[in-house]
Amino acid sequence: MREQTKGIAPLIAAVQIEDIRLVEASVKTRIRSPQDVGEVDLVVDGSASIKEHNKDGSFVVLATIDAKLVPRRSHEDSAISIRAAFELQYSLPPKFSVSRRNLDTFAQINGVFIAWPYWREFVESMTARMHLPPLILPVFRVRETRKTTPKKASPARHKPTNAVADST
Repeated sequence: MREQTKGIAPLIAAVQIEDIRLVEASVKTRIRSPQDVGEVDLVVDGSASIKEHNKDGSFVVLATIDAKLVPRRSHEDSAISIRAAFELQYSLPPKFSVSRRNLDTFAQINGVFIAWPYWREFVESMTARMHLPPLILPVFRVRETRKTTPKKASPARHKPTNAVADST
């Protein structure tokens, strides 16, 4: 991870976020209460990539994050499934030069991390709107990646003890 961030340090120092917006969402539940499902595993995954890179140096990152509560006893369909995609619009100083490779690395490391607080609020709000106890997601952790094969930056798998109420 240090090697990757070293290469994009000038980009990290120069970039400014201009806008973040929800561009796609999907929310689904098959339960009416946490008692309907029992113990679950919370599975969260995210990815991000460059959506567009403009001539003026601005660029857009698309960060997509999924969360599912999967019953432990039967591993059947998810009790709750929530997915959202956010566009993150960034600007750079005039005449700042950056390679596509460095933009891609920046998106993979930074995209989900920046979208995470918006994602957490979205998940909490949506589960409350389902008349379920609000699902509070854990803190985002960036996974260590190998030098040779970049992987998605995403939170690890979490195992709460109760369906929705104890999901932190």
